[in-house]
Amino acid sequence: MLMVSDLIEFARGVSKEPAPAQGAGEGRYVSGLGPVIVWNVCKHCNMHCPHCYAAAITKPDDQDLSFEEGCRLLDDLKTVNATAVIFSGGEPMLRRDLLSLIRYAKEIGHRPQLSSNGVMITPEIARELAAAGNEYVGISIDGTQEFNDRYRGLEHGYERAFRGVDASLAAGMKVGIRMTVSRQNAAQIGELMTEAIRHKVPRFYVSHLVYSGRARDDHSYDLSAGENRALVEALFEKAEALLDEGAPTRIVTGGNDVDGAFLYFHVLRRYGELAARRVLKRLEARGGNSAGEKVLNIDNRGNVHPDQFWTDACLGNVRHKPIAEILNHPLVAELKSRVEKLEGRCRDCRFKDACRGSHRERALASGGGLWSPDPSCYLIEAEISGAVPCEAIA
Repeated sequence: MLMVSDLIEFARGVSKEPAPAQGAGEGRYVSGLGPVIVWNVCKHCNMHCPHCYAAAITKPDDQDLSFEEGCRLLDDLKTVNATAVIFSGGEPMLRRDLLSLIRYAKEIGHRPQLSSNGVMITPEIARELAAAGNEYVGISIDGTQEFNDRYRGLEHGYERAFRGVDASLAAGMKVGIRMTVSRQNAAQIGELMTEAIRHKVPRFYVSHLVYSGRARDDHSYDLSAGENRALVEALFEKAEALLDEGAPTRIVTGGNDVDGAFLYFHVLRRYGELAARRVLKRLEARGGNSAGEKVLNIDNRGNVHPDQFWTDACLGNVRHKPIAEILNHPLVAELKSRVEKLEGRCRDCRFKDACRGSHRERALASGGGLWSPDPSCYLIEAEISGAVPCEAIA
């Protein structure tokens, strides 16, 4: 996840100030924080999105973790100091004991968050979610009303999702709108963002298509490298404009860690080399793609995956092993040293510490090996090799 608006705001401040003392302002993660957990509490959903990473089904899976198993899981996640627990699906609102699970998570010290399509979030339910301790609601909307309802497979889905947005905001929760972008809807970003701004949504999250779930075998509608560059640069410019206007909405991108490297060049042009270097230091401190390290996914049956997209890689099952033992899987150790294993154009890329090869799922789904380049990297060779200076701060 790239906090575009926050990093641009940071760059603006740097460009107006003297160089910091060595080691200052790095923005590194606080030592000891554990992973963000994305828990798919169910696999069934009331929509049928073509890009669904979970390949959601229409009826409940009789092998979903029970409430008791879910509580034991939440207890166990304390042993790895989980940073936050995101309740996802399928559509998590379809799970009848969701509020009880969120309440229990909050009671034992977790930071519960919700990833939903929003259509079931009424004002009453929003108040109940907030009272249970839910902190954030991410609501997926994939374009304008006509497209969204047809693409996601639910009539009035767009209207009901925005009702969920408004109800969640009114209940005092933080809210973000998430749009997964492709050739089918890229032209609709501006209109959807305008609506998000009108509703005073704090976060507008544009996600690149990840080749997982229903999109694993058919991702022909993904953006080309040139289309990605144009899209992301337009998002950077929009973030600049929103900051100038003092608008409450901030832009975030996800699903492609190369966005951070591309932001380096935007900052370099706008705010100079010092600001660009310091943004790069923050990106390196964040660590780029962190699947299997700072992010973990637990599916509805208790299988643990490096992230919510990489479902082919199973590290273990929480029904059979504690999470700390599961994290001893050899793949986790490999992922921690992934920068040294990257191949092809990634191996010599000067941004590899900030990107870390982006998504392994796309490399594998495209026929490459585990350490092959992510085919959605849109940097040109001159940017990778160093035609523009980006030395580390002395």
